[in-house]
Amino acid sequence: MSHAPQSAADAAEPLFTRNFLVLCVSTLLFFESMFLLLAVLPVFIVRELGGTESQVGVVVGVFALAAVMIRPTSGWLVERWNRKLGLALGALVYCVGPILYTTADSVPLMIAYRFFHGLGIALFTTASSVLVADIAPLSRRGEAMGYYGMMMNVAMATGPVAGAALVEHSGFNQLFWLSALLALGCLFVIAFLAEPARQPSVARLSRPSLLSRSAVFPGFLAICMTMSFGAVLSFLPLFVQARQLGNPGWYFIVYSVAVILARPVSGKWSDRFGRARVIIPGLLLLTVAMTLLAQATSVTWLLGVAALQGLGFGVVQPALMALCVDRATERERGPALATLMLAFDIGHGLSAIGLGLLLEQTSFPTMFLFTAGVSLLGAVALAGASYGSAATAAGRADRPAATTPAPGPD
Repeated sequence: MSHAPQSAADAAEPLFTRNFLVLCVSTLLFFESMFLLLAVLPVFIVRELGGTESQVGVVVGVFALAAVMIRPTSGWLVERWNRKLGLALGALVYCVGPILYTTADSVPLMIAYRFFHGLGIALFTTASSVLVADIAPLSRRGEAMGYYGMMMNVAMATGPVAGAALVEHSGFNQLFWLSALLALGCLFVIAFLAEPARQPSVARLSRPSLLSRSAVFPGFLAICMTMSFGAVLSFLPLFVQARQLGNPGWYFIVYSVAVILARPVSGKWSDRFGRARVIIPGLLLLTVAMTLLAQATSVTWLLGVAALQGLGFGVVQPALMALCVDRATERERGPALATLMLAFDIGHGLSAIGLGLLLEQTSFPTMFLFTAGVSLLGAVALAGASYGSAATAAGRADRPAATTPAPGPD
């Protein structure tokens, strides 16, 4: 669904309202709780529980599996009832999950705990992304998605390196308790959120779908984008350890700074120039980044890759989320964004299971090159869809009685 170019009047519509800021703070605390564990969980599984590389992939993947299973229900929940309930339930699960980790003494038990923990991210992120779409002015939707997404990346910039340092100083249990405390803080902040009122016809009178057809193509692109992140999320700590490249937390700091710098600008660009013109270059950046990561042999090289991957991800994600909302009606926002988040889960979580098996049979370079190919596939697919849409629109414009174009990738 196309959107009109942004005018000066549109750009003046307020974005940083009280509700938007409260949502951003709660999102920051939620992801701090999550990313504090990012760089240490693979090490915990291997060192403390005696797990293998493929078991690391399973533990990471089962987290996403839980999210995949609950996503359709989460979309229905936030559309049928309210967004704030989804936020609160997600934060509550994130309080309990890390506490359970303190009792883990085997890989199977850790798999069970991670499955429970994964329910929280599905509930919280579906509700929060729909709330951003509700709160943001239509003409600044891409920009709003960019600032909202920055909260995740601020957490990623600080959480992994802090988590790795805390483990060295105090051990894994103290880290798990701190993660739970941050989620409790998120739950507290959510209490100050005033959910915007919705019309009864939108909120309750009809039953929304569990998933959305309009989000299938954006979801495919999301898988192509997030598989590279899944490879890094699951296996970078082991890759860095194998090649003696230092604290893996530094990779996530550089990556996150690059994403933070890219998000607001790319969101505005997608509002002004169209989603596809921002998403395609971003996917190509991810392709280059993963190709270079396959050959990384020094800390400087590794951090350069982090910057490229961060720019690519920061460019693509806000435009992709805005594209998904553009293609959906107001009533379909919950299911559409739940479908998109489902694709994110598949891309960066369930892929970890397959990538772990690929890694055991091949090598780190082969695995990273495979993910580069997937990112390239997404760029080619969107370029082809955009060309097809443009050609169709041009053909219709040449007809004497033109009809309204069908929603396209932009």
